[in-house]
Amino acid sequence: MLLKKLELFGFKSFADKTYFEFGRGINGIVGPNGCGKSNVVDAFKWVLGEQSAKSLRGNEMLDVVFSGTNSRPSMGYAEASLTFLNDKDLLPVEYNEVCITRRLYAAGESEYLINKQPCRLKDIKELFLGTGVGGSCYSIMEQGKIESLLQVNAQERRFVFEEAAGISKYKAKKRETVLKLEKVEQNLLRVNDIVEEVQKQLRSIKLQAAKARKYNERVVRLKELRIKLSLKKYITFKDEREIAQEQIQQAEGRCQEALTIIEDLNGEKDSLQNSINELASSLEKCQINLASLAAKITGAHDRIGFNHNTIEDLNIQKDKHEKSIDILKNKIEYAERDISELNQDLEKIQKDLTEGNSSLSTKETALKQYVYEYDILEQQIEDNKKQVIDMLHRGSSLQNEVGSLSAERETIGNRRSKLLKRQEEISSELERIEYQRRSLTEQRDRVLSKIEGLELSLVGTNEQIKVLNSEIQTIGDSINDSRQLQGRKESRLETLEDLEKRFEGVSSGVQVVLEESGKDNGVISGVYGMVADLIKVDTTYVSAIETVLGDRAQIIVVNSIKDVIQASGFLKEQDKGYVKFLPLEDIRVEGGHAPIDLNIPGVVGRAVDLIKSEDRFKPLVEYILRDTIVVDDFDTALRISGERCGAKCIVTLNGEVVEPGGTILVGRGDMKLGLISRKSELESIKLELANILRVIETRLGEKEIKESEVVHLTQNADEFKRGIDAENSIKISQESNLQKEEFKNVELNDEQGVNESEIQEINEHIENINRREANLNSEIADLNDHRKVLEEQVVVLEGDRIHKESGKVNVQNEITELKVVLAQKEERNDNLIASIDKLKKELVENKEGLTAAYSEINNCREKTIVSENMITDLNNKLEELQSEKLALENEGVRLREKQDVCNGQLTEKIRQVDEYNEEYKNHEHAINDLRLKENEFKIKVIDLEERIRDDYQVELSQFAIEHNDEDDGSLDWDNVSREIDELKSKVDKMGSVNLEAIHEQTELEERETHLANQVEDLQTSEKDLNDIINKINVTSRELFETTFHEIRNHFLELFRKLFGGGRADIVLEEGVDILDAGIDIIAQPPGKDLKSIMLFSGGEKVMTTIALLFAIFQSKPSPFCLLDEVDAALDENNITRFIQILKEFASESQFVVITHSKQTMTIADVIYGVTMEEAGVSKKISVKFEEVEKQVA
Repeated sequence: MLLKKLELFGFKSFADKTYFEFGRGINGIVGPNGCGKSNVVDAFKWVLGEQSAKSLRGNEMLDVVFSGTNSRPSMGYAEASLTFLNDKDLLPVEYNEVCITRRLYAAGESEYLINKQPCRLKDIKELFLGTGVGGSCYSIMEQGKIESLLQVNAQERRFVFEEAAGISKYKAKKRETVLKLEKVEQNLLRVNDIVEEVQKQLRSIKLQAAKARKYNERVVRLKELRIKLSLKKYITFKDEREIAQEQIQQAEGRCQEALTIIEDLNGEKDSLQNSINELASSLEKCQINLASLAAKITGAHDRIGFNHNTIEDLNIQKDKHEKSIDILKNKIEYAERDISELNQDLEKIQKDLTEGNSSLSTKETALKQYVYEYDILEQQIEDNKKQVIDMLHRGSSLQNEVGSLSAERETIGNRRSKLLKRQEEISSELERIEYQRRSLTEQRDRVLSKIEGLELSLVGTNEQIKVLNSEIQTIGDSINDSRQLQGRKESRLETLEDLEKRFEGVSSGVQVVLEESGKDNGVISGVYGMVADLIKVDTTYVSAIETVLGDRAQIIVVNSIKDVIQASGFLKEQDKGYVKFLPLEDIRVEGGHAPIDLNIPGVVGRAVDLIKSEDRFKPLVEYILRDTIVVDDFDTALRISGERCGAKCIVTLNGEVVEPGGTILVGRGDMKLGLISRKSELESIKLELANILRVIETRLGEKEIKESEVVHLTQNADEFKRGIDAENSIKISQESNLQKEEFKNVELNDEQGVNESEIQEINEHIENINRREANLNSEIADLNDHRKVLEEQVVVLEGDRIHKESGKVNVQNEITELKVVLAQKEERNDNLIASIDKLKKELVENKEGLTAAYSEINNCREKTIVSENMITDLNNKLEELQSEKLALENEGVRLREKQDVCNGQLTEKIRQVDEYNEEYKNHEHAINDLRLKENEFKIKVIDLEERIRDDYQVELSQFAIEHNDEDDGSLDWDNVSREIDELKSKVDKMGSVNLEAIHEQTELEERETHLANQVEDLQTSEKDLNDIINKINVTSRELFETTFHEIRNHFLELFRKLFGGGRADIVLEEGVDILDAGIDIIAQPPGKDLKSIMLFSGGEKVMTTIALLFAIFQSKPSPFCLLDEVDAALDENNITRFIQILKEFASESQFVVITHSKQTMTIADVIYGVTMEEAGVSKKISVKFEEVEKQVA
């Protein structure tokens, strides 16, 4: 059986479809850390049925699905497949090639397949039972879990031995058989209970069945009598109903005659009503026409007044357009003069540009020549330097190899010395064995005393740790308080910064200008910001400065008047309100100002002296707040204002303002919205946050010191614990040493022989190292000579390169200066062209405006004439409407008289209709009485039919037809009624009757017979299952015992081979059945006392586990073995022994080795590299050494 291929798609980091094809022998998988090598191991375990997400290094099973990267989306499912060559029929299937597939969808659904056919996880596990292949079998040795075989308890360690013995499939079958046996026993108990219950039910149901039969006889007789009596009543009720129907037909004829007369009278009444409605409609139309004429008369009056107003408006517009004509003529004259002057300047600039471009072309040609020569020299220098670096690298590599050889010679020399010394020690050790036995008792007493002292030290250390932890808790609470304050300050800072960002409190026009100026391609330039942005004020003076500035804080400071013009055009387009601008270039501060006495009590100082700003904005501050002083309070302000102090404005620290000889501002404003106060608060919070951070850092430092003391004390406590544990181990070891001395004597003799053989190998290896070192030193000397020659050439070329570089820089500077001049002239040229185009455009617009003004004047004159003609027409129409109104009023009077006559005739006809309606109602009442009587008989008939139908499912109407010829005259109907009552009474007295009892009796008798057969079958199955369990136990015991002894012998042999001696053994738990006994491992490396395996070093544990696993392999080879960085904890010598063992076993099994060790890589027949060229996505590359060797040959 051979592992052929692993196929991955969407599994963990393998996003793309990836194939690993494995050949016989050793297959290596290498790559840097984190590239996805261990994901290959996880894929093996996952396909073979691993159900623990933690074992697959995940939190949940969906973690195996590729989750995506920054450049790739996540996958919808993960799939992995393993293909085996079943050439030796180890797998119990008929296929020569078996492909096991597992698929997991992102939605959570999972699939298992064998050769692309759906199956169960149980089918896959059963397929590999007894082969050594499985997610947790010895065929997979995982990174970091190689030592787990030593660390688990004796019972858990049995699993690999059972798998090697091939009894895992027997144990699985035994578990299934035991479960079946338990189910059979449960079923047998259940069936016996059911049989007993059925017999009990059968006894009860026989009595119920007899009662049901008697009940059925009485019910049948009752049905027969009830149907006959109901049939007689049914015929009687039908005859009475037919008589009532004939009387109803006679009454309906009389009613129809009265209804005909009523319809004739209603026709005459409707005719009169229509006439009245027509007269009312005519009258309504007349009134509507009158209202319409009144509206038309009012509208004519309104239109006459509107036309008079229109004539006045047109005269005003004509005067306005005549004035605009004069203004446009002046603009046209000025524009033509400016265009002429700008054209002259443009011609001069263009001439200068032509001359400058010619000079630039000449200098650029000279620069190219310098660059070409410089590049050639640079390339020569780089080539020589590269050769020198390559030689240095080669020399360094050779020197490293020499150093490595020296270190290796020294290492193996030390090893030889140690071996020689060990040989002497072994001799002396054999002499000291007897002395050691006598001193064991004395040593044990000393150990007990030492343990007592360590325990006292441990108690004291724990008390100190408790005190320090309390202090750390106090400091931690202080830090938390500071961090909470920090959080509040940061929240306030974020709020203020958000207000600044959103220009809160700033007018919409200012916001628009500032936002546009902040854009890279904005139409507004030269903006420095608002006045509030350009000054800084201490918190003490914020209220005073903010109050005295007022709206001036939002003045936008620009560079020049040109920038104001740009912003003005933009604001008109945006229509966002007014904005104040202050051009910095145009600020003029008068040289002198009235002297202000700052020594007066209560005077804080001049406002300009209390404000901080850049030097270029000093004139701005002087301009706005030149004659403003700040005082302590309002009383001081009032006192100073009357003394002619020279200030034009006095402001207090609370924000009250006094203008001498002018207004006085008192009260308190809402400072939360102030721009300057907001900025000052921002600065203040930032300083407070810095102080808080310093306090937190200080406290954290104190906490770290305390924690480091705790860590130190904890380490001491751990040392005391380890010391106690070590002393206890020593005590146990000393107590057992008396029994081990004889075993130690045998082991030392074996070790002496192994050491002699290893010393001989070391001597041969040292001679090979010396020869290789001499060859390397010769090659290093040749490389140094050649390197010196190249370095001298580099120095000469470097001087030439510096000379060329100097010339190139001079020419570049000249070109740069010339380009700057040309760029300035180009800019001037573009500005002149733009100005000319702008003036020409304004000239065209002014001429078009002049033409439009003349056109508007003519239009106003024409509209005036039209309005005057319309007034004349409306006056004529008004006279006609008055005549029509008088005629309509006369027609309305005539229609009202005719309407009154028709109303009298209609009243008479209504009276006659009411009389005949009363007669009709009397006839209808008589018909209703007859219909009620007829309906009563109908209901009785229906009631009889429904009652018989519900009780006996018989239709009386059909029954009457079928039995019409039967003569029931001989029946005494009074006795029939009496017999019915008696039968009803008897049936009621029987109470509830189980009519199903007859059928149930038959079923229970059949079931009783069936259950008796089942009991017999279950008893037979129970006996068969017990026989199977006994056979499985016998077979399993024989296989396990044979395999255990084989593994035990192989383990001792491999342990000595890997460790160069020593003793090892595996033993079964005593007093327990061999099928349930735990397995303990005993191991003693050469030169060390027998002790607990848990006290071995990491390398010793790995080597012991490898010896055990390969011993299992030697007894029951698995078709393949996956080793995941098992050599990570081994040194070079141990790796050499490990790969030697690996090569020996490669002829029997197939190995897949994941490793970082170069020594291990050298023995691989095929190496797959796993890389991560794209972040988060693993990729496979491969090398087959057999093909490479053929190509080289």
